[in-house]
Amino acid sequence: MNIRLSLTMRVSEQAFMRCLLVICLYSSHFRPVQAKDGRDGLISVQSNPVKSPYHRDSNSRRILTYGADFGANFSVAQASPNWSSGASNNYNGNGFLSSFAQIKRRHTSFDNVFKINVGGIRSRQIDNSQIRYYITKKNLDNIFLDSKFGHVFPQNNQLSAYGGLNFQTQLLNGYKYVRNNQGREVGMLNSSFLSQGVTQLAIGLEFKPSTQFFVRMGYFTLKQTYVLNQDLYEIRNEDVIARVAKGAYINNQLGVQTQLGLVKEFGPSNMYKMKFNYLGFAPYYATEAVLDSRIDFNFVAKLSKYININYTLISIFDKDLVKPGASAWQNSWVFGLGYLYQL
Repeated sequence: MNIRLSLTMRVSEQAFMRCLLVICLYSSHFRPVQAKDGRDGLISVQSNPVKSPYHRDSNSRRILTYGADFGANFSVAQASPNWSSGASNNYNGNGFLSSFAQIKRRHTSFDNVFKINVGGIRSRQIDNSQIRYYITKKNLDNIFLDSKFGHVFPQNNQLSAYGGLNFQTQLLNGYKYVRNNQGREVGMLNSSFLSQGVTQLAIGLEFKPSTQFFVRMGYFTLKQTYVLNQDLYEIRNEDVIARVAKGAYINNQLGVQTQLGLVKEFGPSNMYKMKFNYLGFAPYYATEAVLDSRIDFNFVAKLSKYININYTLISIFDKDLVKPGASAWQNSWVFGLGYLYQL
């Protein structure tokens, strides 16, 4: 069974900063286990490598760790046409890919994360003539890439200077739905691949006390927002979409980036796994104080080797993505029983 709900929330900045503080304090309990490779003085941070489900390839010069998770959820809800309390037949499904690759050398590291989440719902509707029809809508669609190259300070191997890139957009076309004269929902194109898309290039400092937790501050960050599909301006009857003016294709902002990541496995045989990532951007110059934010949260409880209960949340705060006066928080989340395969 899959349960999908839509959620709208308002979060105060103070409450959000308290949440980050709690996560930072919680991460301080992590104790990295260090091992030294006598052949080259290579220092590695290991987290129970014997039981790790991912791949590790090491030699005297570097440690390579990589892996991927593939998952899918699917559910069906049906009712007879004469169901007295009213119902809508629907099919729900979503799939995801979460992969990573990390290269660790004596004083440098190269970390990469790539994620895709796509989901949809196909439901039966009734028009003004009482004719039943099916319509398919997506309820989850996101591509996210994060890549970081860091150089560790010899005086403190938990602190490093880094250059990073992260990129996010959607995979499929997005539609805004309205009803026509027949009472049927019709989709109007509202967004598409790289319309909009966002890239952030950052240079700053990273604090990483263990493989499970990190904090990054990008003191010099270039945020680029793309709208490549120029037809959207005519369809939406707007001159500016996500800060990008018609015909400009791209908008540039300079500012400060904040990023925080946490991964934790716990419970008997590590049957529970939690991942949290926060990405924030504050421009150097703005007419009002604003912190564009993205929150990724994932929790998995294993029932067997391949079957699990999982919850995935993607939450975005960006006033440039909504019309004036509308809530800047956008949330998409899925809770369900699913299949997970680790490569």
